[in-house]
Amino acid sequence: MSRLLRTVMAVLISILMVPLLASAAELSKVEKDTIFIGPLKVQPSVIEMSEKKERLAELKRVFNSLETQFISALNATRVFQLVERTRKADIELEQGFAAVAVDPNDKNAAQAGKMAGAKFAFLPQIDGFEDKSDITEHQAIGRASLSRKLFLSATVQIVDTTTGKIFPDSPSIQLTKTEEVENAKIGQVSGSDEVIVALAKEMAKKLSQDIVAVLRPAKVLTVTGRQVMFNRGSEAGFNKGDLVEIYAVQNVKDEDTGETFRNEVPVGQAVISRIDKNQSYANINGDDMGITKGCVVRFLKTAASRAAEGEPAPDTTKPDFEKKSGDGDSPGSSEKPLKWK
Repeated sequence: MSRLLRTVMAVLISILMVPLLASAAELSKVEKDTIFIGPLKVQPSVIEMSEKKERLAELKRVFNSLETQFISALNATRVFQLVERTRKADIELEQGFAAVAVDPNDKNAAQAGKMAGAKFAFLPQIDGFEDKSDITEHQAIGRASLSRKLFLSATVQIVDTTTGKIFPDSPSIQLTKTEEVENAKIGQVSGSDEVIVALAKEMAKKLSQDIVAVLRPAKVLTVTGRQVMFNRGSEAGFNKGDLVEIYAVQNVKDEDTGETFRNEVPVGQAVISRIDKNQSYANINGDDMGITKGCVVRFLKTAASRAAEGEPAPDTTKPDFEKKSGDGDSPGSSEKPLKWK
């Protein structure tokens, strides 16, 4: 009897494993775009200004932190496959593409880009940095306070390695952080290293989120009733209660130049009701004019700004799966999705 039971159990496990193995095989076929990151640069004028204001040490600290945080933030997106940074010759080759205009019809330039083994090159640069501190001394009690304000501006040029073209929508982020130090001894008050690391970490995360939004925007995975699931979550900058715009996408080729353009048509809006690091669920807000799998999802408005404008708070505990009474199967609805001619 025990042998029969073991045999039955083995058969059942084998049957259950088949769809799991098929799913794993399906996932293994998904390829990520290979990219590499050029060394972080600092504009000469930023270095000169920091030296003049005796802030070179602070600039160096934020530089070192941003360089490592940027790699970690890009890895956390799970969208790209990074090439090792030790390939200095390849990186310098891609920087050459960014520095000069490259003829997309030049076969040598295109082949040189392919040699790097990466589809895209990310070339980060710090183009603004300030570290201002005001110290107030209270001689009567022998104490001092400090008010510190840090500003950091950074950009990332995105280069298509096959053509040498720089994307026009390359990310550019400006951030400000403040620090207050109270009740310190006179002569011993100073800013902390912690705020510099926090500034660099936030910058790296926002740059990564913008890169993903440019190259691999969020997409609808499935639509169930009036609930939409898409493939980005809190790691991509989305939050519970945010309003998103959803677009149907069509690639249009210019017959004169052969260039392909991306046509996006808004087909509805949705409010995020549930979220984790990698995915989000949103309830369709208003008309559904053709929200289907594959539509692009873009951030529209934060939950805080919606509340400030007096918009009603969404019911984030019970997603709306029911079809509203009186809704017809109008062209462009989920039942009759919008089709390109």
